[in-house]
Amino acid sequence: MKYLERCLMETLRMYPPVPVIARTINTDLKLGNYTIPAGATVIVTTFKMHRQPHIYPNPEVFNPDNFLPEKTANRHYYAFVPFSAGPRSCVGRKYAMLKLKIILSTIMRNFRVKSDIKESDFRLQADIILKRAEGFKIRLVPRKRAATTA
Repeated sequence: MKYLERCLMETLRMYPPVPVIARTINTDLKLGNYTIPAGATVIVTTFKMHRQPHIYPNPEVFNPDNFLPEKTANRHYYAFVPFSAGPRSCVGRKYAMLKLKIILSTIMRNFRVKSDIKESDFRLQADIILKRAEGFKIRLVPRKRAATTA
C-alpha cells in the first residue's frame, strides 16, 4: 500500500486535479524586486510548480520515489499542493486519497490495465479540474486466478 500511495502522490504531482490556485492578497507583498499590491489576485500554477527541477529531479519523469520519506522530510510543505493548501485546501483530501487507494488496489488486484496511448501523446485540458482532453481510453484485462480447491 505504501508504494501505491507513492504512485498516487506522483500522479497527483504530475497531473494535479487543481491546475491553478487563485488567492487575493490582503496586504502588499514584496516578492524579489516586485511589490504585489493588496487586493491583487495571485495565480499559482500547481502544474508548473510541481515540475520544478530544484524540488523534483527529472520532473517530467514519473518517479514514485519522489515521495520516499527521506525525500519529503526536507521539502517545503507547500511544494506539493495537488488539492490546494492552507485554510482553503480541499476538505475531502484524505477521503479522496483513501477512496483512490481502495479503488485502485481492487482494480489492480483483479485486472491488468492497458492503454494504447503513450503519456507523451496526452492532450490536457485545464478546466475546473485538469483532465485528458479526449478522455481515458483503457482496457481492463482480467488477471488469471489460480484454481482453488475446497
